[in-house]
Amino acid sequence: MDSPTPLTGPEAAPAPLSTRDSGEPAAPPPVFWRWIVPALKVLLAAGLLYYVLATKLDEDAKETLKRVFLKSPAFLGLAIAAYSTQILIGSQRLRFLLAAQGVKLSYLTVLRLCYLGAFFDPIGITSVGGDAVKAVYLARATPRGQRVETVSVLVLDRLLGLLGLLTLTLVVALWHIRELSANEEVQPHLKWLFLAAAFLYVGTAMLLSKKVYSCAPLQFAMHKMPLGSIFDRAFFSLQKYRDRPFTLLLGLGMSLLVHLVGIGAGYFLVLGMRGLGEQPALGQFLVAWLISNFICSFFPCQAVGFGQVLYNVIFQHIACVPNGWVLATAAQAACTLAKLPGLAAWLASREHLSPEAGRGES
Repeated sequence: MDSPTPLTGPEAAPAPLSTRDSGEPAAPPPVFWRWIVPALKVLLAAGLLYYVLATKLDEDAKETLKRVFLKSPAFLGLAIAAYSTQILIGSQRLRFLLAAQGVKLSYLTVLRLCYLGAFFDPIGITSVGGDAVKAVYLARATPRGQRVETVSVLVLDRLLGLLGLLTLTLVVALWHIRELSANEEVQPHLKWLFLAAAFLYVGTAMLLSKKVYSCAPLQFAMHKMPLGSIFDRAFFSLQKYRDRPFTLLLGLGMSLLVHLVGIGAGYFLVLGMRGLGEQPALGQFLVAWLISNFICSFFPCQAVGFGQVLYNVIFQHIACVPNGWVLATAAQAACTLAKLPGLAAWLASREHLSPEAGRGES
């Protein structure tokens, strides 16, 4: 396996995937496939959307959701706009991180990649499922021999997103630590929040640590274990960010902005659910929302069912919102509506995305 080499910009420009192997344009697909593949995509997408949005609802829950989706269109529109803004900001963060690796993609290309991944977030076991889809399309937009280094950026992008969410969660939890500690049902679980924070911060530091990368046992494992050389290339490619603190700080700042916008989306939905009635206390809502989303980032809570149970328990005990599971359903539905451009991008995609890596696009 070749030793890892960083992307070098214009000289690394790939030939189109259809001509890269043989030097001749690939034959167009048969007419049958040009129709049947999009049709299958439509059917599968419809099934996935139904899976995300369908759930067993009692009459009170149905009335609450109707209040959001039919009687409070302004709040629903604001929530969808907030979720869309999250994707717009996250796309720029990924583009910025890719540029630090020498991969220069246009903003529209990265936005398309992010929408493709975002559309599959709700129907994966966790939101990591959307990252896997994004990785596939990003690899196809990258010249061969550099795909491992490029796709590894998604690991750092994911970590910065989690660190931004975790930082906000800790700040808000510490701000309301007295109220949380006084709650007998919440106080025993606070330690897990701080343990998770310590684990994530230490893990990120180890990922960027030269000592960890150079330690003999790890080097031995990477050279001897199956696929170890691929892991070595990915690990090595992330080492360069250690010398680019501004890139990391800017990425973290954009992550904080992403989650601040997400807080707005959740609060708009709560206001819509209550029909402009009594507003929930902002502080308690922030704690409940951030903790719920932080846990959902690690565990299989994205799908309809367990996620609603999680939201219901946390919001009921922290924010005194008894129908937190209905809020989870409304959030999933609004988020899915915001990600519909990802469905359009997926249906419009062919075998690959048009590669633009290394062409110096602005």
